[in-house]
This record gives sequence, C-alpha cells and structure tokens, in this order.
Amino acid sequence: MSISRIFDTSRRALQNTRWSIDTTASNIANINTDGYTRRRTDLSGIAFGLNGMNGNNLMRVRQRFVENQLSNENQNLAKFKSDEMIMTQVEGILGEPLESSLSNVLSEFWNSWNDLANEPESQPARSIVKDKGVLLSNTFNRVHKDLRDLQGEINSDIQNKVTQVNHIVNQIHSINEQVGVNMSADLLDQRNLLVRDLATLVNIDTRESDNGEITISTGGQILVSGNYKNELVAETSSKNGMLNINLRLGESNHNTNITSGDLGSLLEIHSNQIPDTIEKLNLLAVSLSEQVNQVHSSGFNLSEMTGMNFFANNISGADDFRVSEEIFRDPSLIATSSTIDAVGDGSIAQAISDIQFESCVQDNTISDFYNGLISNIGNRVQEAQFMRRSQEMVVQNLENQRDSISGVSLDEEMTKLIEYEQAYQAAAR
Repeated sequence: MSISRIFDTSRRALQNTRWSIDTTASNIANINTDGYTRRRTDLSGIAFGLNGMNGNNLMRVRQRFVENQLSNENQNLAKFKSDEMIMTQVEGILGEPLESSLSNVLSEFWNSWNDLANEPESQPARSIVKDKGVLLSNTFNRVHKDLRDLQGEINSDIQNKVTQVNHIVNQIHSINEQVGVNMSADLLDQRNLLVRDLATLVNIDTRESDNGEITISTGGQILVSGNYKNELVAETSSKNGMLNINLRLGESNHNTNITSGDLGSLLEIHSNQIPDTIEKLNLLAVSLSEQVNQVHSSGFNLSEMTGMNFFANNISGADDFRVSEEIFRDPSLIATSSTIDAVGDGSIAQAISDIQFESCVQDNTISDFYNGLISNIGNRVQEAQFMRRSQEMVVQNLENQRDSISGVSLDEEMTKLIEYEQAYQAAAR
C-alpha cells in the first residue's frame, strides 16, 4: 500500500472517529432534553483501498413498536384523566354529601310537611313549608344551571382543543415538508414531541414511511400525510344540538369517530353524561311537582279553598321548578285537610309528606331515583380514578422501555467517549 493511501485511510479513520465523538458528546449534552432520541454514528464499513473508511450516517436509536404503543396508551390516559376531572366537577355540582345537597333539601322538605300535619292550624309551620319549598326550588334551579354552565365550559374547551389539534397538525405538516428534503434527527425529534402532544388530545393512528414522512389519522380520517393535511371543525348539530367534530375536506365536512384523548372525554361527557344527568334531574323535578300538586289540589286550606297547586303549573324541568306565586305570597293558602271546615285535620299534609315513600319515578321513590343518579356519577368518578391510576402504570412501563432504548445513559456514553478518543489517538499516530 502506498504512503498516500495509508495517509488517506488514516484521515478517514480520524474523520469517522471524530463523527462518533461528536455524536456521543451531543448525546451527553442532551441527556435532560425532553424528547431527545439517542443518536449513534453508523459507520457502514471499512474498505481498504481507494475508499478507506466509508460513510457517516447519524441514526436515531428507537423502536417504532414501543413508540406506537406509548402513543396509544397516552391517548387513553388523557381520556381517563379528563373523565376523572370533569366527573368530579359534576359530583361537586350535585353537592353530595353536603347539607346544601338536593337529597338533604328534599329530606327537609318532606319533614316540614310532616311537622305541618301535626300542627295543621299553625301559620309558622306553613311558612316553614313554603320556605323549604322555595329552598328546594332554588336547589333544583342551581343544579340545573351549574350543569348547563359546565356543559358550556366544555363546549369552549372542545373548541380550544380543536384549535390546538389543527395547530399541531400544521406544525407536523411543515416538518414533513422539511424532512422530504433533509431528514434531520432534530426535526424528527421535534415531530415526535408534536405527535406525543397530539395523542393527548385525540385518538390517532400513525404510519411512518422509509423517507421519514409520517401519516396521521383520527377516527378513520387522515389529518396529515406527507405534504397533504386537513383540519378539524367543531359543529353543533341542527338536529339534536349536540357538538360534533368533523374533518373539513374542501367545501364538505366528514364525520370522525373521536373516542379517546382529551377530546374523546370532553365529547362523551358533553353530549352524553351531562345531558343524561340533566334529563334525569328534569324527570325528578316534574314527577315531584306533579305528585305534590295532585295531592295538594285535592285538599282545603284555612280559607276553605281547594283546587290550588303548591308548585307552579306546567313545570317542564329543574330549571323552571318553583313554588306557585299564590303560595309564595300567602302561605296560609297551603292545604292541609281533606275535608272542608275540618279543624285539626292534617291528612293532606301527611299525604304529601308520605309521597317520599311512594314509587312515582320509573318505579322508584323520589329519593331512590335521585340516589341512583348520585350513585351512577360516583361510580363514574371511581371508575375514572381506577382507570387513570392503572393507565399511569401502563404508560410508565412503556416510558421506561422507550427510555431504555432511546434514552441517554451517561455511564454508557462516557465509556464510548473514552473508547472513541483512544481510537482517535491511535489513528492520529
């Protein structure tokens, strides 16, 4: 071998070792950088002769299968976290087990009628019944309003999350365009972080091509693929008033099936859980008002009048539940007796108090029906808490797997650095 070829081989050995040293130094410098994937220099081989040591290829050390699994499990974790947070808010609105809760206010309402039955001529007892009726009305109204307000907040949150999704998709699309020209490891790490953020918002499927471009779909619809991208839009249905998230394709929108991530949770609670809770609350309010009015209108008050309702006529739900104007202004109009001019007769008041024991709401007593509603929500909270804790362990295990593959070990990198420096010194002789 000629002297020039020996020098050329040594030069290439120095160059390749220098690349390896730089790569290792970069790994050490980025040991705490979020989203950084460990690099290695792939030296394609040693060919003695005209070419000497050949090639430098910076490789990101990763396993797509683990990354895809982690993305899928992060989608579920985000949903369970959101479920737990929002359902805890719903539980708080219902106020259990505070004194101001609907169940406690209902109990006070029934007890006031029982007290009036024992003192049917008492004006103070009538005033207490009226006051407890007003308190019950205010509680129904407040719970209904708070649930609607929460639904409105979720609506705004959905709009914001959709905007975030579209912003991330635009960034991924921009990186896809750059990757097509220059497959930079830094760009690919940046894109991985964006995909991670996207997975916390919405369920996604990802496919990565050999040229580095990525295709991301949600609910069977493509969000971004190479230089092609779409955006999500949140729309309120004209049929049922529910919020839907669609994919905009040109002038038309296509349905998406969003089931996990923050958006999956928000959509399910906004369109199903809260409306179902409000529907049951409305049914409870209507049934209660009808049952009380039916008994009350058959009784007589101190003025020997009959046919009057205790609650307002035509109550449609918890939002317009209220004591009648006549009773509100004059509690003496409250009926207590079943016959005219029956001194000391509190049978009607007792019958109203006893409504609490009757099966008048879907074959349940009023209290049992409401307790079932509370129990359902409490179970949802507990289920979300359990699933969140379990999912955190799943995600942690996958993160540990990913870090063992793609993370930087300082001890390992320092050992490599010493080896490369020794090789560099040997090649320089």
